[in-house]
Amino acid sequence: MNKSITKGFLTDNIFIFYPFWFPIIYLLFIINIPSIAPYLFLLVLFLFAETHFASTWLFFFDKQNWGWIKENNYKFFFLPIYFVIAIFLIWRFNNGLVLIFHYLASGWHVTRQSIGILKLSKNNNFITSFLTYGISFFCLGVGLTKPGLLALSLNGILANIILVSLILIYLLSIFRITDGSRRFFSLLTGVSIYLPLLFINNLGLATALGVGMHWCQYLALMWSIKIRKRNLINKEVIKNPFRLSNNLKLNLGFVLIYALLMTLLAYFGMPNQANNNGNYSILYLIPIIFQLYHFYLDGFIWQFSNNHIKKSVGAYMFS
Repeated sequence: MNKSITKGFLTDNIFIFYPFWFPIIYLLFIINIPSIAPYLFLLVLFLFAETHFASTWLFFFDKQNWGWIKENNYKFFFLPIYFVIAIFLIWRFNNGLVLIFHYLASGWHVTRQSIGILKLSKNNNFITSFLTYGISFFCLGVGLTKPGLLALSLNGILANIILVSLILIYLLSIFRITDGSRRFFSLLTGVSIYLPLLFINNLGLATALGVGMHWCQYLALMWSIKIRKRNLINKEVIKNPFRLSNNLKLNLGFVLIYALLMTLLAYFGMPNQANNNGNYSILYLIPIIFQLYHFYLDGFIWQFSNNHIKKSVGAYMFS
């Protein structure tokens, strides 16, 4: 093992192969300070979920990709337009169908990334793929029909003891930087992303707890590749993460503004239980459409069998 994806093998474990810190810290906050749960959910939606969706658009900011995008404009632009029209019409008829489709598309997208992480750790084979797909889609099915099927009632003290124990186990294991540990961590993360759906009956919370690990992985991959590519092409070295080039500052600014806008649209488009309004508004459809485009686009920009992607993305995967 002589190549890292981020700044080193430890950060690879923390952000890509073994980001279990995310659900543990999230649970610690909402168990001990339950009043902040809705605000924490929005903060996570903004800082992790929507920034991860926004980072996909950085592919279009790379001039090296423009010619290839132009050659494939039908599948990048025209086909999605037809799809958006269809989604809008279905939403007007029954928004529940769109939400179910989004839920399943998200599940497929997230699980496909988990398979990609297995490949990066050289642990992708029939058994690991079967376990990842099988467990993920079983949990997704439970989430769609009866989330929290195996929900347990734990008091705060017992829950904290379990979480602190998990933190200790995590801290003891995260420093194991070997090929074997990396393979194990990638499989454990892949099969665990949708497990919260079995134990938590709040679908949004359960999804955020597990898929939060996916968001961490995606952000680490996208920004590591982008910064490494810029460093090599422009012969720059970013030693201080708080002193970015103007180009990277613009990219980061775009991502944060995009994430804030989509978070606000999702928030104001959600059903308002306080006013007995149980319907999603058209505002909620806007981030849904952009998220579906993210799922669709990722099927192309991580396709390393394509020569352009191999040169534009794959060549900058490792340090």
